[in-house]
Amino acid sequence: MESENIIKMQEGTDLTNGNLFNNMLKFSIPLLITNLLSSMYNIVDGIWIGRLIGDTGVATTTNCWPIILVASSILTAVTVTTSVMVSQRYSSKEKQEIKNVITSLYIISIILGVITSGILILSLDFWLDIFNTPTEILQMSREYLTIYLIGYVFQFFEMTIIESIRATGNSKTPLILLTIVMITNIVLDPIFILLGFGIGGAAIATAVSMILGLIIDLIYVKKKSKLLCFNAKHINFNKAFISEASKIGFPMMIEELSTIFTIMVEVYVSNSLGVVGGSSYGIVSKLQQVIWIIGGTVCTLLTVVVGQFIGKRDFDNLSKVLINGLKLIFIPTTLIALFIIFGSTWFCTIFTNNSEVIQTAISYLSIVGIAFTLVPLCQLLYGFILGTGKTKYTFAYCALASVAEIVIVLYIYNQYNRPLEAMGLGILAWYIILIVLCTIFYFSKKWKPSEKVNC
Repeated sequence: MESENIIKMQEGTDLTNGNLFNNMLKFSIPLLITNLLSSMYNIVDGIWIGRLIGDTGVATTTNCWPIILVASSILTAVTVTTSVMVSQRYSSKEKQEIKNVITSLYIISIILGVITSGILILSLDFWLDIFNTPTEILQMSREYLTIYLIGYVFQFFEMTIIESIRATGNSKTPLILLTIVMITNIVLDPIFILLGFGIGGAAIATAVSMILGLIIDLIYVKKKSKLLCFNAKHINFNKAFISEASKIGFPMMIEELSTIFTIMVEVYVSNSLGVVGGSSYGIVSKLQQVIWIIGGTVCTLLTVVVGQFIGKRDFDNLSKVLINGLKLIFIPTTLIALFIIFGSTWFCTIFTNNSEVIQTAISYLSIVGIAFTLVPLCQLLYGFILGTGKTKYTFAYCALASVAEIVIVLYIYNQYNRPLEAMGLGILAWYIILIVLCTIFYFSKKWKPSEKVNC
């Protein structure tokens, strides 16, 4: 018992003990800082590409984004599975089970990383053709994606380690580890671009930072974490593990892919306006990524906290988790609304001097910005469901929302030839539908097991 307490003190925090709001706040602050730094990296990366390469560079990364998200969808399935399985075992004090689960998940992440990146690299022409990629950026897109996806193989293993650390209630260590990686990426971006590698230089910088991140993470768990360190003797692909991991991960993977399909439709529609449309959509997408960072913070927070309560079989306090979450998102939701109202023009101008691109981006943002204010609430409810491990519901809800968005986007685009308005209204519908469905799930009490919880 004493050794178990030592592990607990060194390797995480039981967020179910003590003042719940304070625990959630303390966990979310390092997580938010980490995610904001990540968004700053994405913005700086976009600035380097926009300023040093031009609008074709921005349009290239915009066209590559949906393909990268395909790989990200597989990775998300792995990280969510890691978060749920580790957090539930951590609060229930199943330390040996954590060692068995995490080693097996590490192996799965490596295998899926190689398979996913390999398939996407071999099928690049197919994807780029689907997105109606403009001819002038076709070769640049191939170059960028090939290099980026090679690095993404290492990202799978790296993020599985990061998510396992967070699942034990430790959000400070991932902040330090990821900050080193992001700074490296930001510094290397202009260096490789100016060395003559062009758009490929930006991809090289990202790939190098991913490899560095994995090396740092491996060093950390080897020296600091007996609980999360890889150990071949803990490999355990038994029937119970495969069943639980599949029930959590597979619906998440399909869900992410269905959501990405809507983004593919958005990119296709934006490309109808040529490079101007692609660049404008890309600029607004940068802001969307920043806002999603805030939403992602809320989602991860709820996933870990709810997961720990589920593992402890303390179902009565889950409503308090959601109430405290609503308190936490009030300020960020207000700030998002204010920024969209007063900061949209400034944000668009930091990426390009092209007045046509700026005006198009601002016009698009005036519509889709309404949807962006709903991100924190949407991710709060979404994260709650993830924490319970019932990902089949998030899959069903996201699929319904995605179908609705695609229908709205294609109808308005084809009937009225107004691509930006079509995307803006479609995205707004997606958020509203998902919020309504997740709210219904919460009040239905389907998250409260009637008998035994599979931990």
